[in-house]
Amino acid sequence: MIENKTQRSADYSAIAHTYRPGHADYTYDMKYGFRDFRGGGRSSGRETSMRVAGGAFAKLFLKEHGIRVDAGVIEVEGIKADFTTWNPPFPGPLCAPECNKKAEMEKAIEKAKADGDSVGGIIECRISGMIAGLGDPVFDKLDATLAHAVMSIGSVKGIEFGSGFESSRKRGSENNDEMRMENGKAVFLSHNAGGILGGISNGDDIVFRVAIKPTPSISKEQHTVTDKGEDTVLSVHGRHDPSILPRAVPVVEAMAALTVADHLLIERAYGKR
Repeated sequence: MIENKTQRSADYSAIAHTYRPGHADYTYDMKYGFRDFRGGGRSSGRETSMRVAGGAFAKLFLKEHGIRVDAGVIEVEGIKADFTTWNPPFPGPLCAPECNKKAEMEKAIEKAKADGDSVGGIIECRISGMIAGLGDPVFDKLDATLAHAVMSIGSVKGIEFGSGFESSRKRGSENNDEMRMENGKAVFLSHNAGGILGGISNGDDIVFRVAIKPTPSISKEQHTVTDKGEDTVLSVHGRHDPSILPRAVPVVEAMAALTVADHLLIERAYGKR
């Protein structure tokens, strides 16, 4: 149990009957006839603490098999990190790879805060030390279960593996990962598949990127409605991050670790590992 000793429920009293744009207030009310306006309830980022706790154990399990999961912020408000080396773990406050765009990325977040606004971005996750053969060919494909797990994180709006959406702009001859034998082992000459083929790991690092939306709670005035059916204007105040990107990094790692650990345990159950 994690006790929240710094809660400020009074900060939310002004929105007790007002739906916040970008939040799940309206949809929760439509489904359950009730919503917890004091921070969002189950749709709050606080919910992810249990995921990170479970992910910590999953990482320990994966470590025994030589598998490591790392994630970092690679884009903020369209500003892309131009890193050439992946050097985790990534230090705060941004949790991004070392690059000459890091200061610019941090300034974008500071500027949004000064404007009473927020920004989103992209997190990249890499699962290294992978073994070939994890996953399932149909419904429980490794990339499908990873996508399910990561998309279940609040604020995530998209995910791509390997070359992702860029693959739709390529020809097969450009996107296929050619192979050759090296020291008696098949190796891939490129990484467009992101480490997964046909829903099954190919032994390369698994690489995927996640789109994180801007924090919906902003102090800029926005048009909305109340649960009484009235038009109104809302400005959200209280403790709200101008970007949740750094906070989402360990959550993405946790869900990836839990998913791969689950597939590894399934293989063990069938006596394959």
